[in-house]
Amino acid sequence: MQKKKATELQRAWGDKPCPHPAFSREYDMGERTGNYCCTQCGASVSFREKAEIMAARAEQDA
Repeated sequence: MQKKKATELQRAWGDKPCPHPAFSREYDMGERTGNYCCTQCGASVSFREKAEIMAARAEQDA
């Protein structure tokens, strides 16, 4: 997802909580930033933050 698109999603989403159901790689000017974007709210997270969210979700589902 392009960083510009993620910013637009963030503005539209506002301050509502988001469960971050899915992530996509973040790109800026066609280059990967190394971060990931929530496909629902546009939040940008690092690889580590994404891994922590996914691990917490897996624990809840177990």
